[in-house]
Amino acid sequence: MTANNNNLVDNNPFLEASTAPFGAIPYDRITLAHYIPAVKEAIAREEAVVDSICNSCDTATFDNTIATLDYAGLLLGDIIGAFNAVANACSSDEILAIEEEMQQLYVAHKNNITLNDKLFARVKAVYETDNSHLTTEQRRLLEQTYNSFVRNGANLAGEERDEYRRLTEQLSTLSIKFQENSIKDTDAYTLHVENEADLEGVPEDVIDAARNNAKENGKEGWLFTLHRPSYIPFITFCRNRELRKEMYMAYSTLGAKGNEFDNCAIVKETVNCRLRLARLLGYNTYSDYVLSERMAQNTDAVFAMLGKLTWSYMPVARKEMEEITAFAKKSEDKDFEFQPWDFAYYSERFKEAKFDLTDEMVRPYFELNQAIYGAFYLATRLYGITFKQNHDIPVFTPDAKVWEVYDYDGTYLALLYCDFYARKGKHAGAWMDSIKPQYKSKEGDHRPHITLSTNYRKPMPGKPTLLNHDEFNTLMHEFGHCLHGILSNVTYPSLCSPNVLWDFVEMPSQIMENFATEQEFLQHFAFHHKTGDNIPAETLRKIQESRTFNAGYQCVRQARLGLLDQSWHNITRPFDGDVLEYEYQATQALMTLPHIEGTGITTNFGHIMSGGYSAGYYSYKWAEILDADAYARFKEEGIMNMKTAQSFREEILAKGDSEHPMTLYIRFRGHKPQIEPLLERDGISTICPHL
Repeated sequence: MTANNNNLVDNNPFLEASTAPFGAIPYDRITLAHYIPAVKEAIAREEAVVDSICNSCDTATFDNTIATLDYAGLLLGDIIGAFNAVANACSSDEILAIEEEMQQLYVAHKNNITLNDKLFARVKAVYETDNSHLTTEQRRLLEQTYNSFVRNGANLAGEERDEYRRLTEQLSTLSIKFQENSIKDTDAYTLHVENEADLEGVPEDVIDAARNNAKENGKEGWLFTLHRPSYIPFITFCRNRELRKEMYMAYSTLGAKGNEFDNCAIVKETVNCRLRLARLLGYNTYSDYVLSERMAQNTDAVFAMLGKLTWSYMPVARKEMEEITAFAKKSEDKDFEFQPWDFAYYSERFKEAKFDLTDEMVRPYFELNQAIYGAFYLATRLYGITFKQNHDIPVFTPDAKVWEVYDYDGTYLALLYCDFYARKGKHAGAWMDSIKPQYKSKEGDHRPHITLSTNYRKPMPGKPTLLNHDEFNTLMHEFGHCLHGILSNVTYPSLCSPNVLWDFVEMPSQIMENFATEQEFLQHFAFHHKTGDNIPAETLRKIQESRTFNAGYQCVRQARLGLLDQSWHNITRPFDGDVLEYEYQATQALMTLPHIEGTGITTNFGHIMSGGYSAGYYSYKWAEILDADAYARFKEEGIMNMKTAQSFREEILAKGDSEHPMTLYIRFRGHKPQIEPLLERDGISTICPHL
């Protein structure tokens, strides 16, 4: 340990051997004050390793340069992974301040590595020598390491290098501020309902939660928020149109209200910084820069895919909107003017009428604990792995639960932390993340620590959490990401699952959603939470038939989001216009709902403005093509066929980024991905002639 009299270093749990089972993060001993000192010490230790590589008199080799560098950042990665779990679960002003300082330290540190001339010279020396003796995984790590240096400014010099540092640090700060504004703008809004008649149609458990929320805030009546467990059921079921409009407008103007949490200026600064960064590195646009390291490889491929999907799905989307609009007019009157805040409500009513299916018919069969058991059961059937809950491992939030994961032969595989409930300060949506990566060293196979987070509504005391089918789909999706991490089996930490090319990372998650409507799977856990009866065959049939409901709308919506992302990241001149107007002009051809001035997506589009999906949001649809085609093999050979699953595990899940994903995909599937299975799954018969 470097000399440091600071007690927060000398007695820092991160810098001591963990006494928790499986080397778990000792969250019970860690305070917020420990993070920054631990990060600084970890940076110092990694810098010492970098110095030893640079000052070595030995000829640069894969082992003494590439591999040594890859292992050097493990401690820093663990600290950041541990902190991210906390920050995502329960953000606060103090946590946001730590996050900003930590990110600044991290970016500056990583710049010091990739812009280190002596280090890059050694990396380049290894890259340019004969490496035929290396394994496939070693060659992949060498290639990725060299490319990472080049893509992160190693070939820059003088003022250009200084500019690169400034831009990366500025982008880091902007990302955190965008995210902070989104959280705070979401938390700032509440809808206070005092007349119970205004709640007609809203599910009882949502009303109970709103009543409890009001009580906790010292109010009478009901308090609804823009957090998804409150917003989605309200906008979907509330009969009161004016209140739906109020909620819709509040949600659709997040980050664009002109208040202290407005993100418009941050969006402009972000896209302009990204453009300057790309130009600095020799690319015409930021999208060109990003896509050069993706399966798609270039913008032409992305626009071609989005165009093909739009051509095939838009006629269906228009027909769907016509049917829903006609249904709404019939329900109201012929002069009824359909608006965006009507879509979720009347779409759900139309679905109920068309399929005789409601969420309340489905929820009793997807109690959260049973749904978790179902996901675990499927993993056991497919891969032979088992789960054992551990009540003693410290957690990053009181709601989190931990499971030990074991292989079919009893070998320990991973820790899985699950945090299911929405709360104030928690990031929106659902996600998987890694606290610790999987890798191998002379000490053995170091197994990963994985997190699974959702935003389900926390039940009232004594009541269960019941999921609708979309929420169960979300669980299956994120669990697929978790399996990708749990079953990783590589040597080097930077290549472990799910650290794969960004337009491949969603395939292992999305393939799991296919099981969510399979009777052969559901029969083992989808029991009524009170009676214990299996989900009725008729209800399951309706779920299966309704799977293609609004498939056109959903695909065109995703294509529009992908187009919006590309529009922001294909600019060739600095942007200084109106953010929402630019969004509208760029994507109006793919709009299926009426446009309301002042509303938009960009200012709350965390995926592309503060997440990892900038210039890469198309990857959801890209991966959907992959997952539908891959699942076709499961359908052909039996969805519970362990031989098929073992092939998927060995060729996809275990491999991480040890080989190019297209190589892995073809090895599993036997051919390049084909779009027909996706179209068939979505019930699309009109196929673009150029597909």
